Amino acid sequence: MTKDEYSQVPVEKLIELCSRSAYTLDGLWFTLVEERYGLDVALEIDVEVWKRLCLAQARRVQKYLPINEKSPMRKLMKVIHLDPVLAVFRPEAIELSDERAVLRFTDCPPQKARIRDGRGEFPCKPVGLAFLNSYIEVIAPKVRLSCVTCPPDAHPRGYWCEWQFELQATE
Repeated sequence: MTKDEYSQVPVEKLIELCSRSAYTLDGLWFTLVEERYGLDVALEIDVEVWKRLCLAQARRVQKYLPINEKSPMRKLMKVIHLDPVLAVFRPEAIELSDERAVLRFTDCPPQKARIRDGRGEFPCKPVGLAFLNSYIEVIAPKVRLSCVTCPPDAHPRGYWCEWQFELQATE
């Protein structure tokens, strides 16, 4: 495809393609590791993969996309929202101030695929903690993360997980 042909494709479609491709790759390797070595080993590796990926993504998004936020919290949320790897999860900041944010992921195709395939929900809380803390490490180290809900926790029908971010007071 030429540059001109790419320019004819709506940016939302390109983001969706990239995001879904990333999660297809993630799902394929995870499933193979899980089948061969079990869920515990696959989860342990997945946590480390997402930690490293999101350290790179936090830097990459800031390099390639304009982020004009002075507030560390607002900058963190902006980078998470702009990261095409996370687009498939439909992140939504339901609360956002300079000191606090609450972020929901309103879709989760990997979880839906597991349920569809009869494998049940994946206990992804350790993965979520790893990848969100990677963004924090790069963008806003004074922010502290806590999980409100994430599988294996029960969650409402409208979203899969919810996370709380709080800016720690400077000493």
